[in-house]
Amino acid sequence: MVGIIALSLFGYGFFSDPSNNIPVPSGAKSAVEEAKNDLAKRKGIDKKKITLVSVESVDWPDTSLGYPEPGMMYAQVITPGCKIFLSHEEEIFEYHSDKGDRVIYCGSVL
Repeated sequence: MVGIIALSLFGYGFFSDPSNNIPVPSGAKSAVEEAKNDLAKRKGIDKKKITLVSVESVDWPDTSLGYPEPGMMYAQVITPGCKIFLSHEEEIFEYHSDKGDRVIYCGSVL
């Protein structure tokens, strides 16, 4: 079931070819690397075993980057960034970032 959901979310190409090369938007490479570093540290895994599933440019509606914490206030300004999905052992993890060095772990989606 997880495979079917993941297949519909991220496409056949990811699961049919583990050596795929996902295009990374301009300026998002450091955010992807930071997300991989965070996931490796958070889960105690080798960074080399983390796969980039997808990354897309996003204009977040505020500085929460689409992941507001309860009780916090955020500047209501369009914040360019990206949404990053990483994979490790059939589990998919979501990260949000700005165009700087801020990366937010949003949790496991599958």
